[in-house]
Amino acid sequence: MPESGENDGQKDPSDSANLVSENGEEASTLSPELRDLAGKALEYHDSALSENTRKAYRRGWEDFLSFCEEHGLEATPATERTVALYLSDRAEDLATSTLSQRMAAIQHAHDERGLESPTRSKAVQNVMRGIRRETDRTPDQAPPLLTEHVKNMVDALAGTGSPPSGTEAESAWLRGRRDRALILTGFAGAFRRSELAALRQEHIESRPDGLLVTVPQSKTDQEGEGQLVAIRRIEDSVYCPVKALRRWVAVASIEEGAIFRGVPRSGIISRDAITGRTVGNAVKRAAEAAGLPQAEDYTGHSLRAGHITQASMEGAPDAAIQAQSRHESDRAFREYVRPQKLLENSSSAHLGL
Repeated sequence: MPESGENDGQKDPSDSANLVSENGEEASTLSPELRDLAGKALEYHDSALSENTRKAYRRGWEDFLSFCEEHGLEATPATERTVALYLSDRAEDLATSTLSQRMAAIQHAHDERGLESPTRSKAVQNVMRGIRRETDRTPDQAPPLLTEHVKNMVDALAGTGSPPSGTEAESAWLRGRRDRALILTGFAGAFRRSELAALRQEHIESRPDGLLVTVPQSKTDQEGEGQLVAIRRIEDSVYCPVKALRRWVAVASIEEGAIFRGVPRSGIISRDAITGRTVGNAVKRAAEAAGLPQAEDYTGHSLRAGHITQASMEGAPDAAIQAQSRHESDRAFREYVRPQKLLENSSSAHLGL
C-alpha cells in the first residue's frame, strides 16, 4: 500500500492535533489561557462522537485500509473508483447498514484530514443505492449446497494422489487441494465467505476429535470479541474437513498467517490470503466441474446455507445449528430452516394422493 495509507492506518481517523497547533505552532508556546481553551476544544471535539461511534469508525477505517493495502490502492485521499471497488467487494458479506457505516467512517477520516471525501460523489452514492436495491430484492437467496452436492464437487476437483509434473498441471493440482479444503471447511463450519478468506493458522486449535476455530470478527461480532466454531473429525471418511484442511496446510507449507492463499499458474503459492470473491469463484468452479444443475447460481454463501439446511433435514436441534452458524437474530436464522420445516410438516402429505 502507498506510504501515506500506511501512516494513516496508525492514527485514529478522529485525529484532532490541528486543534492545538496552527501553522506549526505547538501548544506549549500558547499562553496558559489559550492552552486551557485548546484543552477545552479537544474535550468538545472528542465529545462530538459517542464511544461506540468512534469504535465503529475505527473498525470501518481499518477495514478500508486493509482493502487498499491488499490491492495497492491509495486510501487518503481515496478516489471514487477505490471506494466503489471497496463497496462492491464487501457487499456480499456485510449488511447495507454496515456498509453505510463504513462509508461514514471513510468520510469522517477524510473530513478530519481536510480532504474531499469521495463518498459524497454521485457515482459512489449510486453504487451504494444499487447495492441496497439488489440486497432488498435478493437477501441471502443463494441456493444451498447439500452434502450430496458437496461430495460431488470435491470428487470433481483435482488434488488427489501425488502432484503431477509440469507447471500448469501442478498449479491445478494445488488449487484443487486448496479448494477441497476450502469447500469442506466452509460447509462443515457454516462459515461466511469473508470468514473463510480471513482464516489464519493462529486461529486454529487442534484437538483429538477435531478443530476449534476462532473467528476474530464477523458480521454478528462487530466488537471483535471472537467466536468459536467447532469442526468434528470424521473417521474413515474421504470427505473429512479436518483431514482436507491439514493436507492443504502440509502441502502449502503453511506455518503461520493466511490458510487459504492464492495459487497462480506459476504454481508458487502466494503468502497473501484469498478474497471473499475467490471463495465464491472456487465454489462456482467446483459446482460446474461436478455438473450440478444451475451451477452458475451457487455462491460462497451456498456452503453456509447448505450446512443449515442439511443439518435441519437430519434432525439437528435448531439451537445447535444456530450456535454453529452464529446467527444473532432468530428471525434471520429461521429464514434458512423455514422452507425445510414447511415441507416436513406440510398437511399435503396427508391427503391420500
